[in-house]
Amino acid sequence: MVDQDSVRAIRRFVERTSDRINRRYGGIIDRIRQNFVVELSIRTIREMAEDDIPHMAAGVAYYVLFSIFPLILGLISILSFLLEPEQIQTLMGDVIANFLPGSEQFVRDNVDAVIRLRGALGLISFLGMLWSASAMFGALNRAINRAWDIPNDRPIYIDKPRQLLMALSAGMLFSISVASATIARTSEHILEAELPIPAFLVHTIGEIILQIVSLSLMIVIFLLMYKLLPNTKTYWRYIWPGAITSAILFEISKNFFILYLDQFASYQNVYGSIAPVIVLLFWTYLGSLNVLLGAEICSEYERMKNNIDRGVLRQQRQEAAEAAMEASRSNNGVAETESLPSTVEGAQREQ
Repeated sequence: MVDQDSVRAIRRFVERTSDRINRRYGGIIDRIRQNFVVELSIRTIREMAEDDIPHMAAGVAYYVLFSIFPLILGLISILSFLLEPEQIQTLMGDVIANFLPGSEQFVRDNVDAVIRLRGALGLISFLGMLWSASAMFGALNRAINRAWDIPNDRPIYIDKPRQLLMALSAGMLFSISVASATIARTSEHILEAELPIPAFLVHTIGEIILQIVSLSLMIVIFLLMYKLLPNTKTYWRYIWPGAITSAILFEISKNFFILYLDQFASYQNVYGSIAPVIVLLFWTYLGSLNVLLGAEICSEYERMKNNIDRGVLRQQRQEAAEAAMEASRSNNGVAETESLPSTVEGAQREQ
């Protein structure tokens, strides 16, 4: 956990500095904070610090790391009955490069083995997918609940179906991504063969279409997560800013991450043979951070639209929990008091 004393000290320093700047420059800070986007950004950053989002993202990344491969292998085992191994390798290379940059070769090395064992691996992958997806989305559920300041008290018979629904939805969207990549590549070949269009222009148009499809799919995935996972009713009108922001940041961070791996990274010299695992773990951490940032934006956006101060919901829920606990203690005390006379009477009868 982040040291709360350090967080409070940093907050006091920022507030004092802001007050000095505000007084010196005629209330410039107040004028800036009147902007809705600026105020939303400030509140989101504060809430991320209070909710210890960086550490929560690390925990989510741990579960995601165990869930990625069953999901991918399950999809590969299904595609192996429909496509040739070379086609699967090409498609999965495009999709993995899009969603898991830096890990293409690491995943591609296992494709042939999956195809050879496709009969047995299909069932195993499907069962593993269900189990691991439950853990992954369970971790996301707990982290997103913290962003919304709500307890993790939903019954398991409600939680599990929602988590499995998210897993199936993610698998369907992943399949759509594979299909879109196939259509884009096929369209490129058709256009090159039938129309007098330069090859580089056709390739550029195909890449733009793939980027648009990828961004749209990420927005849908984030919308579904913020709609289904929190232990409270969420509304589409409040979650769309967080979903769009997270999807855009996901695409930006992916491109910068690829650039870093290609141009600046020397991780293979440091980590050796486990370098692909380290890269994958770091990328899942960045992705988890994006998800939780979007959840914080959604919760703060809803509070601002409803004129609810930051921290009020947490305080109200804490007071309600304390009141319920006190009432439970009072009821137990009354029950013990009522049972005392009957106990005394029973003892007297025994004598």
